[in-house]
Amino acid sequence: MLKYGVVRNQTDINDIQAGIIRRLFLHETLRFSEINDTDVSSDQFSYHLRRLIKYNLVEKDQAGHYKLSVMGRSQAVLMDSQTNKFIDQGFVAVRVVLSKTEDGQTKYLVQKRTRVPYMGYIGEPGGKVLLGEDVPMAAKRNMLAETGLDCDITIRGLAHYRDTYKDELVQDKYFFVAQASNPKGTLKGVGLTGDNFWLTLDEIKTGPLHQGVPELLEIAEGTSFTYREDTFAVDEY
Repeated sequence: MLKYGVVRNQTDINDIQAGIIRRLFLHETLRFSEINDTDVSSDQFSYHLRRLIKYNLVEKDQAGHYKLSVMGRSQAVLMDSQTNKFIDQGFVAVRVVLSKTEDGQTKYLVQKRTRVPYMGYIGEPGGKVLLGEDVPMAAKRNMLAETGLDCDITIRGLAHYRDTYKDELVQDKYFFVAQASNPKGTLKGVGLTGDNFWLTLDEIKTGPLHQGVPELLEIAEGTSFTYREDTFAVDEY
């Protein structure tokens, strides 16, 4: 069974350690003398090699050969060739849209965030997609945790949103947009990250809103898979 939510090794490495990873990335296994093709002393080079083993990025077998660990191979593909740093990437999450008709009006289940950043802002319930997790299962899991409702899930699209604050990128996020249906259970008034309640679209637009909320509602109610991308300059963060 897959274990979701395994955290990748985010250890910072220096140029010597990056060079070791690059050498091993090009070969299945190498001996110490084959890896150290630099002017670095053997003692210093050995120290950095041991650090990579401690970080679980490199393994040494019984024959004295070194190779990248499974973790090391996963990290090596994320290394920037110009800076010797691991590439930063945006986070992947789901936003779930559940609607109902009441007194002839369409209402949407929304959350008012009770955490920073964007405390007090309104948006669709959702959460992160864990490493190795199927997206529909992530939507189902987050919806249940945040609202107490067990829903059928259909993925309707993907939105890539970047938030900038004072001309600095503060969030880079990819939202899979899910349409929920056939809810079962009792709605919780308070979720893990916000308070839950029903609003019409006009009420939602009075805000304050997370960036792109009306567009995510449109994606969820569409008939074909939709992709959107935008950058928002936010006034507070």
